[in-house]
Amino acid sequence: MSEMQFSVRKGEQMGKPFAGKRDIIAVRVGENLHDLMEIAETDTDVLPVTLNDEYGLHILRHSAAHLLAQAVMEMYPDAKLNAGPVVENGFYYDIKMDPPDQDNLDMIEKKMRELASRKIPIVREVHSKKDLKEMFRDNRFKLDKINDYVGKESTVYRQGEFVDFCTGPHVPDTSYIRHFKLLNVASSNYKGDIKEERLTRIYGTAFPDEKSLKQYLKNREEAAQRDHRKIGSEMDLFVFNSERAPGLPMYTAKGSVIRNELINFMRELNGKFGWEEVTTPHLFKDNMWKTSGHYYKYKDDMFLFTLPDGDSYALKPMNCPGHITIYENTSHSYRDMPVKFSEFGTVYRYEKSGEVGGLTRPRTFTVDDGHEFMRPDQIEDEIKSVLDMMKITFKTYFDEIEVRYDLSVADKSKPENYLINYKCRKCGHLNEPRRMSAETNEQKCEECGSKDLEPDFSLWDNATEQLRNALVSSGIEFKEYPGEAAFYGPKIDVHIKDALGRSWQLTTIQIDFFMPIAFGLYFMNQESKKETPVMLHRAIYGSIERFLVILLENSYGKLPTWLSPIQCYIIPLSDQQKEYAVQVNKKLKESGIRTFLDESSESVSKKIKLGRRFRPSYFLILGEREKENSEVSVRNRKDRIQNLKMEEFTKKINEEIRDRSRDQRL
Repeated sequence: MSEMQFSVRKGEQMGKPFAGKRDIIAVRVGENLHDLMEIAETDTDVLPVTLNDEYGLHILRHSAAHLLAQAVMEMYPDAKLNAGPVVENGFYYDIKMDPPDQDNLDMIEKKMRELASRKIPIVREVHSKKDLKEMFRDNRFKLDKINDYVGKESTVYRQGEFVDFCTGPHVPDTSYIRHFKLLNVASSNYKGDIKEERLTRIYGTAFPDEKSLKQYLKNREEAAQRDHRKIGSEMDLFVFNSERAPGLPMYTAKGSVIRNELINFMRELNGKFGWEEVTTPHLFKDNMWKTSGHYYKYKDDMFLFTLPDGDSYALKPMNCPGHITIYENTSHSYRDMPVKFSEFGTVYRYEKSGEVGGLTRPRTFTVDDGHEFMRPDQIEDEIKSVLDMMKITFKTYFDEIEVRYDLSVADKSKPENYLINYKCRKCGHLNEPRRMSAETNEQKCEECGSKDLEPDFSLWDNATEQLRNALVSSGIEFKEYPGEAAFYGPKIDVHIKDALGRSWQLTTIQIDFFMPIAFGLYFMNQESKKETPVMLHRAIYGSIERFLVILLENSYGKLPTWLSPIQCYIIPLSDQQKEYAVQVNKKLKESGIRTFLDESSESVSKKIKLGRRFRPSYFLILGEREKENSEVSVRNRKDRIQNLKMEEFTKKINEEIRDRSRDQRL
């Protein structure tokens, strides 16, 4: 038993050992959270949960969502509540009501503060399904949830006259919810279905203390200034046109420079680590996606269409089946393994109209994709190799950053979410997922027709252990997340924190035993027998778009010189230096440096001010002295100015670019 762990006997309240300790708001048994007032059904060891830990913060925000709902219902009695979950950095509640304007949103927040100050007890009640349906008879949203998720009984939480259907837990009373802020209003559809009712979504956040709340709001305000859409518009990087191409970003010449530099870096790294670049088409017949399993899992998120001749196609949501098609075109022996294919593959996924936004939620994006086919004995070393690629990438682009590694594994209680084998309890036959009736989702033995099947996770367990071993042997700390695996295999997800403390998922490394089975892939082993290869999916950037967002927002658009669309912004002081400025511009371009020559009639100070929006690496100011001495006056981003001979400047900036230096050297 740990220092803070206490025993609670059967029939006692869970929070009995912590009576009188206001900072403790709930208890934890394993990963399960309980209210302090809950009665233990057995002798149980419990751990305290405070507002200042991750579990307590989740409970606080969930309780704040209920406080929001209570305030809305007191002010708008005809509103209908749907659901109010906790999300990253806060919470929201979906409500059937007219969207409030800013003044009304402020009034709702004021009402929340009044309710919080009244220290209303938040009480858990258990009711039968019949009683729950009677309590919420006028709310179809709650009735749907009760019908779908409740067996014999479930719980509600009561705070004063307000009651909400919920499994909790919550803080003991409303006075615990002190440091919160309503943020904005958006729209949503019930169950995320555009055919369903339109709902109003009110977002908010809550923290244990005022300091944390103020810091979050400050970061949020700064994040708005750093929004990649704002920066991209100022720097002229990309175009969004919701009328002609909703969710389909277009890159300008300047944006394409950054995109191409990202690709060139990864192309070089791929070459050093033995990845061969391939190219696959943007669409395939739908039978390929049925074989891979993507069709049955993701068809609602795919762009599907049928041609006049009756053939059905889909824009690719993934690149892996194309790489599989290339692999199976050639015979492979165990000596050839591993076979590594990389591609900067553009994929397409249907995001609902209300969810599309900038480069973070587009309908098309480019993955720095890689798929590797290997022998089982090569798994751990190859995972380590990809981790090394990731480390080199992060070191190139970022200063010291916080990196988090997640091992996403299967939730064995929900085998229907994954492509796994099923063993027949009647005849013992092992049914591979590709032979199951995927189209109807009916599971029956292909040998005897019995539906008495049990899931076999042995291959998943093997893959998970290989990923775990690679992380451990690489000295990497990680946390496991059951239920977060992809449908065809466990994976490693890598997250970083940017300058504002926001977490971003980047690298993904995933083992896949089942797609090679589905497509019948093989290599000839040492015994000259066919053996199924293991497949590894990996993306270092994750996607070009997401990585670009991180770079732009983390740096406020002030990219390293090698990435900068405009490396030198050239300004002649007057018409007398224009000819020299043209010569400088020409020589720098011939040297491979990206330049812009401002020949406008504006003053120098105005030109610099206007030029800053493009975030050039260096301003080159050319006056009479620079012209006479074949020099350039160099102004860096910190406004440090120095005069250099053209040859010296060209040499130094090229070295900075060649070395992919993160910092300016001039």
